Amino acid sequence: MKKVYLFAALSAMLTACSQTDELNTVSENKADGQKAINFDIYTNRATTRAGVAQEITTATLKDDITPHAHNGAGFGVFGYYTDNGSYDQYAKPNFMYNQQVKYVSSAWTYEPVKYWPNEYGNTAASDDVDRVSFFAYAPWVKTVPTTGAIDIGTETDAAKIAQLQNYNITGMTTNSASGDPFIKYVVDWKPATSVDLLWGVVADASFSPIDGTVSLNPGLPFKDLVKEKYDKNVKFNLRHALAKLNIQIDAFVDGTDATNAIAANNKIFVRAITFEGFATKGALNLNNTAANTPLWMDYGCVDELAVDAFTIHDGRKDGKEGYLDGAASNEKMTGLNPVLVQSVPYSDASLSAGVTKTAVNLFDPGTGDATAPIYVIPTNEELKITIVYDVETKDANLAGYLADGVQNGSSIENKITQTVKVSSSALKMEAGKAYTINLHLGMTSVKIDATVTAWDTTTAASNTDLPENKN
Repeated sequence: MKKVYLFAALSAMLTACSQTDELNTVSENKADGQKAINFDIYTNRATTRAGVAQEITTATLKDDITPHAHNGAGFGVFGYYTDNGSYDQYAKPNFMYNQQVKYVSSAWTYEPVKYWPNEYGNTAASDDVDRVSFFAYAPWVKTVPTTGAIDIGTETDAAKIAQLQNYNITGMTTNSASGDPFIKYVVDWKPATSVDLLWGVVADASFSPIDGTVSLNPGLPFKDLVKEKYDKNVKFNLRHALAKLNIQIDAFVDGTDATNAIAANNKIFVRAITFEGFATKGALNLNNTAANTPLWMDYGCVDELAVDAFTIHDGRKDGKEGYLDGAASNEKMTGLNPVLVQSVPYSDASLSAGVTKTAVNLFDPGTGDATAPIYVIPTNEELKITIVYDVETKDANLAGYLADGVQNGSSIENKITQTVKVSSSALKMEAGKAYTINLHLGMTSVKIDATVTAWDTTTAASNTDLPENKN
């Protein structure tokens, strides 16, 4: 920072007035003196009821009100000090890096406290107007600043470590990286651990900096701020960067609703399901360019977000995956509800009920809410679903076996692809919206009927002697 002009102005003024008067003139503690930077938030509620599993609200960021690791974690802030220059791709998070802001004693707090850079006075001469840009996300996660990787700390549980490193918020840009801050995200197929992700934008234009030339645009980040004029906070509107998705599946047997049960000795098991229309991994650029619209890029933080089809398999090690190449390497359990897959012998109905007339969550709800959603990265592409499922009938008279390899019977594979539509239009998922999709597997039983054809008695009778008698 250029201190010379401020020092010269101060020296000149001290010759005409007392030191106390001059310090009050330069600092003016009431309005434009050195002041701590304070934050505040409110969350943009998703278009669904509050309190849905893992949905982030202002309340969950403040308090650990439900059993989830990220509740009460607060939000993270990146701060870029650019002196009297504007924020650009060369700026670095040299003021704050992944700074956790937590709700303590009825206020959002953080450590160490930072103060507004202050080279601007009512009467002091200075050619510098210090600028700071802020970017925020939630929920806050601890990272290793030099690598941006998730900091697992003293955690020793292998499952928890795998969760932290492989799903949800998996890392971010480093503390020495130039340019925009990114939050890396990978979709988690298990509702019990799937995490909502939010990013911060200007709530309104109420922030009042000393320098009236700063223009804040609602829906965009807080960039190029100078010290505020009055006692106000940097208030983020935390918006949902993901779409909330809940898929329920049931069977319509011999009808157009779920009235009829599936006949005895028959079960329907899901083998694989493929999604097209949303991304399963990406990097959220916190410097969004369209108001209130998340800026998603590829996982490497370089290119446009890739939209590739993703398949969840049932996990059976039977060499019959039933989708595309059928390779055994594709057989992996990645979140399907275990009651829908053939994971145990057919006879154990309590664990492998399969698809029935009762709708259940396609994804594994664990011990949590049976209707809990997952969070996915929207791409504004048409949503298309391909499902592969087996209709299995136990029949001791058959030489073949069911997928469990134990029971005799038949196993018929079915594959259906459908573009999801809403009011005859293809569904394109958007950030901040919640979607419930009901998959109905239409089943028609094989009905057998017969009639007996009467004997044909129209042929004339004839006599034949064997052997023939002759005179």
